[in-house]
Amino acid sequence: MPKLTEFAQINGTLNFTPIGNVSAGFRLDVPFEGTATSSHWEGERPAAGVDRVTVGADGVQALEIVGRIGSGKEVVSYRAIGKGTPEGGPKEVMIFETAVEELAFLNTAIAVATGNIEKNKLSLTIYLVED
Repeated sequence: MPKLTEFAQINGTLNFTPIGNVSAGFRLDVPFEGTATSSHWEGERPAAGVDRVTVGADGVQALEIVGRIGSGKEVVSYRAIGKGTPEGGPKEVMIFETAVEELAFLNTAIAVATGNIEKNKLSLTIYLVED
């Protein structure tokens, strides 16, 4: 049975940028930046990206995220999809790409993430799905 193992924590600031009403609901882009910590590296690494959010008539948020952790040659790129509600934080499924040898296991990994948003502050915990 698969188990979840904590991989990283991202804390960041969100910049809500409304796009407006579209056919699927209300759309906004949410660029973010902050830091990521993990037992897989020392200290903090920069984290940044953008979340494309579409809010349906029922208030449920469809999330499409493209982000990166690190800088220079020490970068992990990720993509995620997920859901959010006004009452709860984001819930995401993630995949990764990296050329960092020590983190190459991420190239075949799948992760889930859950988080909290308070005003414009994001706290997200990423868990690897392992066999």
